[in-house]
Amino acid sequence: MLSCRRIFVENNATPLPRSNPASNGIKSQVISCSVCELRPHPSYARHNLSVPAYKLAALADLGDLAFQYPLMTTRDHLIIDGYGRWELAKQIGRTTLQCVEHDLDEQEALKWLIQTHRPSPGLSDFIRIELALDLELYFQKKALRNQQEGGRGKGLSKLTEAERVDSRREVARVAHVSLGNVHKVKRIRAHACLSLLEAVRTQEISINLADKWSREPEAEQPEHLRRFRIQKGIRKKARQLVAAHLAKGSLSKTDERVFRVSDLVRLLNQLTDTAPEQLDELGSIEIDLVAGPGRAIFVTQELIEALRPQHEALFR
Repeated sequence: MLSCRRIFVENNATPLPRSNPASNGIKSQVISCSVCELRPHPSYARHNLSVPAYKLAALADLGDLAFQYPLMTTRDHLIIDGYGRWELAKQIGRTTLQCVEHDLDEQEALKWLIQTHRPSPGLSDFIRIELALDLELYFQKKALRNQQEGGRGKGLSKLTEAERVDSRREVARVAHVSLGNVHKVKRIRAHACLSLLEAVRTQEISINLADKWSREPEAEQPEHLRRFRIQKGIRKKARQLVAAHLAKGSLSKTDERVFRVSDLVRLLNQLTDTAPEQLDELGSIEIDLVAGPGRAIFVTQELIEALRPQHEALFR
């Protein structure tokens, strides 16, 4: 089990998704179900999904209104929608819950679980794809069955590459993502280290970035993540400093340095003449644009100290 449990957001805005099983001719009925009989969907449990504490707290603040909508379940008492209400009911000792029970098997229930929570900001593209990939074998078997029923390749137990792609396309359709992202998630899950996996699952980094880093040796992946977090922290600190500067109108005299444009040009010209090994020691410098009044360049203390030995006169 991973160190951080992933977020699963309670969709409590409407009693049922816009396109619900009942509208597709699937038998449904409203029942009163014992809380202890209800179970999480196997994929929900397999991927360590959970309702965050702040969501449970928000539901608890609603009191009885939190239970105004019934849960969405299967006849086998697998929960499709309503995990927050179920968790809250267990916490406060509520014994029964109203449920709309649908005649769905495990695979169909997973489709509806993903699609019901698709509008939720807490169920990221990566997690939706992970859930939908649990259906890949189901889609492959369905394609194979269609192949055999159509009289093509009777007795075969393998799908063509095109049919495997079609199965993956079904995964993309259920997760409401591009086919390319499905391929990337499969590659990430196969090659990414645990810290990289957790970062992409919690949306700290994008699928594209995780896919890029997962192509490198596993030992180097945590270093990419470490640098990313450092740069993110620097950008956050820079924004805070700029905001403070704009709020005050100016920096304190002890921190303020005024350079003429000619000084900056001279500094840049001198840097071009610096020995390559010295430039390598300086490393890369990140530059961000800030929307604000006036003409100013904000420089970190670390960069000042790195440049000072070669250009002391400019930093006195």
